[in-house]
Amino acid sequence: MMLIKLDGKWKTKVVNIVHENPHSCKTPIYAEGLHAHRKVRGRRYGTAPWRRTVERTASTPVNHSRCLRGHYELIRSNMHPGDDDDDIQEHARAESLTANRMSLRLKQETGRKFQPGELCVVCGDSASGIHYSVAACNGCKTFFRRVVLEACFCFSIRFHILHYSMYKLQNHTYSCKNNGDCIIDKNMRCSCRHCRFKKCLRVGMDKGELNIERRRKRKARGNMANGDDIMEVEITDPLIELLIDKENKYQVLLTSDLMPIHTTLREALTSGEKAFDEIDKYAAHPMPAGKHTNFSYWRAKILSVLVEWAKSFEVFSLLSLEDQMRLIVHTSFSNLVLAEAFNTPEKYTDRIVFPDGLSGFRNLSANILKERSGLIPTVVAVINNILVPIRRMKMTKIEYLLLQAIIFYDPECLSLSVNAHQLISAKRRRLLDSLRRHLDFKLKDPSESAARFAENLLRIGNVQKVAAFKRETLCTIETFNLMQPHPFTMEISKKYPDFSWLY
Repeated sequence: MMLIKLDGKWKTKVVNIVHENPHSCKTPIYAEGLHAHRKVRGRRYGTAPWRRTVERTASTPVNHSRCLRGHYELIRSNMHPGDDDDDIQEHARAESLTANRMSLRLKQETGRKFQPGELCVVCGDSASGIHYSVAACNGCKTFFRRVVLEACFCFSIRFHILHYSMYKLQNHTYSCKNNGDCIIDKNMRCSCRHCRFKKCLRVGMDKGELNIERRRKRKARGNMANGDDIMEVEITDPLIELLIDKENKYQVLLTSDLMPIHTTLREALTSGEKAFDEIDKYAAHPMPAGKHTNFSYWRAKILSVLVEWAKSFEVFSLLSLEDQMRLIVHTSFSNLVLAEAFNTPEKYTDRIVFPDGLSGFRNLSANILKERSGLIPTVVAVINNILVPIRRMKMTKIEYLLLQAIIFYDPECLSLSVNAHQLISAKRRRLLDSLRRHLDFKLKDPSESAARFAENLLRIGNVQKVAAFKRETLCTIETFNLMQPHPFTMEISKKYPDFSWLY
């Protein structure tokens, strides 16, 4: 592979270098004509680095001193009009055009903003963001990526002067059992892969975006990014996809002005309404800017959304009402303090920040509002025992979602019935298995994966310790009439001894 200067322009040419003696600087060097290259393509290398044994149709001497400086010139008399457009040059030109198009798409996508509550244009489920140029859910995003890249392979050809890599994408072939017009919606999207992929293309999913994503992943490979790692790994576990979808809906409800704070736990579980099934209604009414809130409001709001989150699980719906109440009372405060810590913006390690900007600081002098003073110790406990450790270990979004579900499905609640204990134990084993397999896939090294798995589970002890401290503090505050916590928060706090301890 050489660079050839022709008519004042540098061209990429495949040439065959002939050295009769590698140690002699006076030995002539020949550049094979392009027709010869095409004739013997695939076997142009000889048995030694300096001896190229190929059949030649025409050879043109090239000035040796100019070759040493990298300036290769061919006499125009031996060149033909069509010789400029060889295969390598065509690939290079196509690669350049593709890179330009991808750069333009990336700039366009950067300016687009995802609106919470948008629907997936493929199946109609709640979209999690802009994926491959369209609003799509994580399920359709992963399906499209998997189909396009399932048969992807890469090969590299290395030369002394030029390194050229080519990626070939092959689409997996699926067939439709019907006539190719299956309905693709939220409930039937997995029934026909052929029609689902066809609809992905029809609504505008762009295969070119895959290359941008691959470059992003290669750039970030080897680093455990803090916070949101959902775009850094390929999600293949349906359980993780489900948790991501629930988290998106959770955030919509948390910031919706329509989402009510429940009055009692029994009312919340028996109302028959599931907010996660009507997410569009809540997404259309975000909280207005400047709304007055306090710690009491956000604790009750988070607990109310956690109840709706629990109701969206199929396993939870199989439990009796009493077991549902026991499980929520037993685990809700643990998930409350974990959510307070993880959802605080990454740049803060000295405060807890709620969605509207309300903050609780570790520095006591920063807490100037009288109504907050009674809970300063609990804020400090959340920061020191949960926020700082998960920032230090750089807990990822997927790890957080799995840990949240693992904490919720806790079979150690002593008041659970035998049937509930079996269902919850099985669900927790499935979640633990998903966490371990996710870490194995992401870290590759079994020892690193095992250490990371243990590091995540060790967070549970601190979370439960801080949750217990917050329950005790709330009860003390109410007893001495120092503050008026929300009744829903106090109900869950007071019922904990009855449901989690057996006398």
